[in-house]
Amino acid sequence: MTKSVKENKVTSFIKGSSILVISNVCLKAINFFLLPLYTNNLTPSMIGVSDSITNLTGIMLPILTMGLDSAFSAFYFDKDDSNRSDKVYSTLALFFIILGFIPLFLMIVASPISQFLFKSKDYYYIVRFAMISVSFNLWYLPYSLELRLKNKMLLFGLSNILASLTMILLNILFVSVIHLGEASLVLSTMFVNVEQLFVLFAFVRNVPKRNNFDSILLKKMLMFAIPLMPMTLMMWVLSLSDRYVLLHYHGSGVVGLYGIGFRFTNLLNVVISAVSMAYTTFAFSSRDDTNSKKNYYYIYSIESLLLMAIAFTFGLFGKEIIQIMTSASYETSYVALRDLMFAQTFYAMTSIVGYGIYFEKKSIYSLMAVTAGAMINLLLNFILIPQYGIQAAAFTTLIGYCVNYFLTLYFSEKLYPCDYGHKKVLFVLGILYIVCFASAELQIQYKLMIWLLAASIVLLVFKNIILIVIRYVNNMLIHRRS
Repeated sequence: MTKSVKENKVTSFIKGSSILVISNVCLKAINFFLLPLYTNNLTPSMIGVSDSITNLTGIMLPILTMGLDSAFSAFYFDKDDSNRSDKVYSTLALFFIILGFIPLFLMIVASPISQFLFKSKDYYYIVRFAMISVSFNLWYLPYSLELRLKNKMLLFGLSNILASLTMILLNILFVSVIHLGEASLVLSTMFVNVEQLFVLFAFVRNVPKRNNFDSILLKKMLMFAIPLMPMTLMMWVLSLSDRYVLLHYHGSGVVGLYGIGFRFTNLLNVVISAVSMAYTTFAFSSRDDTNSKKNYYYIYSIESLLLMAIAFTFGLFGKEIIQIMTSASYETSYVALRDLMFAQTFYAMTSIVGYGIYFEKKSIYSLMAVTAGAMINLLLNFILIPQYGIQAAAFTTLIGYCVNYFLTLYFSEKLYPCDYGHKKVLFVLGILYIVCFASAELQIQYKLMIWLLAASIVLLVFKNIILIVIRYVNNMLIHRRS
């Protein structure tokens, strides 16, 4: 492969992820600064009810997709035949149309679900909104994947912008104008998913064709995805099961407090989602390039550096940020912020180092890693949450993500050895966490001094990576001008 082709892949990855980062940063910033509006109009109990329903129906989406979204990526670039990408797209799009009717049928058990969660049937209608939302999410998912794997990141970013703007406007309308209470956020999500179906379909402009449906290909993708089905359940246990332990022992109000702390991790998800969406196409299409592992090293280091900076800042100033951004009834949610931010950092790093597993189509190893993390997390939830509440929930989440990361790295290195430079990253990440932990109750002027010192040291440690990025961007700009 020629040098120019390799550079085009890297450039496409940078452009794609940059488009998504810029669009997400602007919109997440708007939504972030609207947080006081939400906390002034919704009680912790209201947010707790909303989050409990959203998280429960949220597990339905990965279970119903059966890991086929990952199979979409893994099989899309196979070169078995010239029509492979069209077959993958049409096969899964038509299959997802059928799957999308399952949540609609499950609406009939909305009342029992409400009774099970809250010992009351009063919230059955919110459960139904969430079910409808899952159906439309299934229907638009193939179009979303098609845009990403075709590397049409501008259109994909535009669809995200439209969805986020709609979500923000609807949240304002339902939360503070119409005052729909517990239903506000779930109803907004439902309308946004309906909108996404039509927007993404218009952007893709590729109707799935019945003659491209390949049942043999579907069976192969299902065989690949079978280990991913329990993996999605284990990932749900790892990331969301603590809400239900909190709900059982402490009630919906505490779930609401925890949910506010968790919402701050969206700032990390701006980087995580943008890089991961663009990285899938880049990783699979360039795995056989001579410089592929070197590029993976750079991407892992740069993403980790960005995430560490955000996690450290919010972990260090969590108490002050929560006090500024929320009403008095939510102030105690800061105790969960540090561990949740660092947990999300480990989640993002796991996504990068785990591609060796997917290159070799050995998804059973991902299942083993996430299952170990989930089981340890769940055990610690029942031991610690009854006494220590949201602080324990955040800590056990961090432990679970750490276990998942180290096992994923171990298995991936066995299948696809690659020097990601993870030892240096982990050492710096550990030091930053210890500093956050030790400085939690200091006065803000001392925290500012600590932050400046830590930032200077981290920049010095990663100066080579930063200089390489600056040189690459500068060369790219010069080349573009010429």
